[in-house]
Amino acid sequence: MLERALAINERAYGRDHAELGITLTNLGTAYGQLGDYAKARDMLERALAIKERAYGHDHPEVAKTLMNLGIAYGALGDYAKARDIQELVLAIQERAYGRDHPEVAETMFNLGNVHVALGDKAKAREFIARALAIAERTYGSDHPRTDMCREYLADLSS
Repeated sequence: MLERALAINERAYGRDHAELGITLTNLGTAYGQLGDYAKARDMLERALAIKERAYGHDHPEVAKTLMNLGIAYGALGDYAKARDIQELVLAIQERAYGRDHPEVAETMFNLGNVHVALGDKAKAREFIARALAIAERTYGSDHPRTDMCREYLADLSS
């Protein structure tokens, strides 16, 4: 359906319209969920270029695409690139939302995962601990997101 929407949006808006960037982000995310990370990366890189032109480099809409792009690079085994992208996402989100926003916590969790893959468990624990603190303040101690952070942090500490 998203491939069909992409074709329709390209005809309706042209190849560089912001609406196309949103469709490409959704399509890239879908490819990632299907395990086709190379195709996800390609869609997300195209979406990123469109969104940066439409919104600027520091917009939360750009951060959404970057977050998914970082995940795709991580899944493709390029952990250094994934880390760099997620750090950029974190900077954009902290400027846009503040340091205690749930979106920031999600990015910190992603950065924790990347640092595990890079072999830096200490750095991973820092990010997961920050994500846990935000989750506890935002959702409370019994929320599934809070539990996920707590369990992951415990795994990293053992």
